[in-house]
Amino acid sequence: MSNNTLRIIFILSVICAVLMIATQFFWIKKAYELEKNLFNIHATVALKNVAVQLRKMNGNTSPVDSIVNRDRVDEQFYTVQVNDKIDSSILESLLRRELLEQQLKTDFEYSVYDCATENMKYGKYVSYDSSKKDGLPAPIIFPKSKKENNYFSVHFPMKNSYLTKEMSKWFFSTFILFLFLIILAYAIFTIFKQKRLAEIQKDFVNNMTHEFKTPLATIKISSEVLRNPNIIHNPERLLNYATIISNETIHLINQVERVLQMAKSGKEKIELNKEWIELKPLLEESIDKTYKPLIRSRGGNIEISLQNENLKLFGDRLHLKNVIGNLLDNAIKYCNEKPSIKIIGSEDNLGIHITVKDNGIGITKENIPLIFEKFYRIPTGNLHDVKGFGIGLNYVKLICKQHGGSIKVISELDKGSEFCIFIPNNLKS
Repeated sequence: MSNNTLRIIFILSVICAVLMIATQFFWIKKAYELEKNLFNIHATVALKNVAVQLRKMNGNTSPVDSIVNRDRVDEQFYTVQVNDKIDSSILESLLRRELLEQQLKTDFEYSVYDCATENMKYGKYVSYDSSKKDGLPAPIIFPKSKKENNYFSVHFPMKNSYLTKEMSKWFFSTFILFLFLIILAYAIFTIFKQKRLAEIQKDFVNNMTHEFKTPLATIKISSEVLRNPNIIHNPERLLNYATIISNETIHLINQVERVLQMAKSGKEKIELNKEWIELKPLLEESIDKTYKPLIRSRGGNIEISLQNENLKLFGDRLHLKNVIGNLLDNAIKYCNEKPSIKIIGSEDNLGIHITVKDNGIGITKENIPLIFEKFYRIPTGNLHDVKGFGIGLNYVKLICKQHGGSIKVISELDKGSEFCIFIPNNLKS
């Protein structure tokens, strides 16, 4: 699957997800408005019936318009105009019955206004939840209406909770929708991840082929030369080709060992044989045989600068040599001019600091967070002049971490790089 196809799938998925979420919220809002209107309708019918029955008890059967009014500021308050005597003793039972008839089983409280005394008398808080009997809220102050005749007011304090409960099916469907979108996002993420892993695997195989092909070709040519019986009469030439075969064999062994070490590190912790190591001999041993001749052959130079000659660190000699070697290898490979490399060693109260500074091509800010990922190699377009597996820096970071230390990078494009390693001296286990 091409990158363009994946990009189109991703864009379409995002658009569909946004539309689905927007549509869901639109219908939730519509459903909430509908539930609120149904509540108001049922409450109005119930309260109107109560008012009519109160009037009938007083022998008043004349019709009255606009009996029930909802407060415009707080929609939880309803005012019911009776225009007749209100018997508070039977008001509660009538409210209970009529509200249940309209399937409004929710808490309410009421108050009665007597126009003769012009007083608002609080009635009672009525709850259908038995657990609230010992913890009912304090009575509220009912707002007075401008109406001059007798009326009663009803307050539904749990109206919003009631509406939310009625919306439970919508909330459940919204949860299912978000769960589906999360699964979809995870699936898309997995597709991109698998695509990237496939590209990394392909790049790794290609790089490994190039990395092994050159030394094998050199060994093959050298061995064919050595097969010539006359070469025995030229000991210097014989030694030269034997040395080439030996060096290339060591190079191949190191490459294979590096790959196997990284494969092993992905499954288990690397065992370190720690000991006290003098830093200067370690650095000299790392660079003298392999890197110093290579750098000089390109007209470059390498320099070791130590805070003092007796710097020591506690670590694994072999792995630390490999760490230095990886950093020097990159410093040489990623340099378009004469390589100039400086290794700086210093010590503080926490441990040893080793900095490998080069004059290479540098690293962009976008690539710096990625260079320590396994198999990651900085994109070079269609150029394949820089060899490698993309495992060196990942190995370096792993070994530093196993030593309880760290590595950081200071780099700028076309201005070289500094790899700063820290190895603590207080971790001796």
